[in-house]
Amino acid sequence: MAPQQRVLLTGATGHVGGHLFRHLSAVPSIATHALVRSPRPLPDWAARAEVTFADISKSEVFATALQGVDTVVHLATRGYSAAVLPTATELATEQRTATALVQAAIRAGVSRFIFLSSIHVYGNSLIGVVDDDTPPSPTTEYGRSRQSIEHALLAATRDSATTVVLLRLTNSFGTPAIPRPETWNLLLHDLCRQVVETSTISLRSDARLRRDVIALRDVVQVLTQVITSPSISHGVHLIASGQSLQLGEWAAVVQRLARETLGIDVSIDCRVNEGSPQPAYTLVPRKLREVGVTIPDQREAEIRDLLRFALQEFGAGRQ
Repeated sequence: MAPQQRVLLTGATGHVGGHLFRHLSAVPSIATHALVRSPRPLPDWAARAEVTFADISKSEVFATALQGVDTVVHLATRGYSAAVLPTATELATEQRTATALVQAAIRAGVSRFIFLSSIHVYGNSLIGVVDDDTPPSPTTEYGRSRQSIEHALLAATRDSATTVVLLRLTNSFGTPAIPRPETWNLLLHDLCRQVVETSTISLRSDARLRRDVIALRDVVQVLTQVITSPSISHGVHLIASGQSLQLGEWAAVVQRLARETLGIDVSIDCRVNEGSPQPAYTLVPRKLREVGVTIPDQREAEIRDLLRFALQEFGAGRQ
């Protein structure tokens, strides 16, 4: 029997990390060691993995956590939410932590270091066809901070035997593996909650704005392929569905699925600002596709599950 691949996962209770933690803990070929910041009760399935409760901004935890590790998957950074923007101090701490972690990983002989970045690094470059090699042009502090972390990781591993894989993820959504209240601020999460609470979808932003969204179950499948595939090369790789729709179009998808899944008829209230709409763009995960990584499309199934979860959480008056 081949030895297990030992994976250290940070951010294991987060938006993406919770789903990946749950999935990896059930993969026989992977021994998962999850770093969790808060000593909180975890689901029963977490018992299949090794769990360490520690604050990773304190680098003294790294030496022990990295013993025997083949691959680090670093997810312990803030995701982007316009409703709850990270502070400059938080962003600076994330960069210091990521740099210290990769340096410790190099010293420990870790083969691969995977970092989940964001399409926010593209900023003004989200026009036309955008792929792994499109030059970044971040327009927000969040986007600039993701680019700075990418640069720091590439610089730290330049003369080492550790491969760094930078994954720029588009907007992801789905029923949380480990519930977190703040996830209801995300676009499709908010639309599903509105369906249950008011039977009306009200778009707060211009309905012509575009979003490429990907289901968390699809993200987990891609990440698992990246973790287990030796053919994923050093550098930047884009993870996206490859289809961007306007917010008004996403609202219509949720409206249709709410009727089919929950039997709720939903009206849509949207607005259009003055001026030209956002330019159309298509995110193309070219490098992953070239090495045979499959990017599934289970977005409608994920929306259906999210609607059911929203009904469970907010639909007391409908029971």
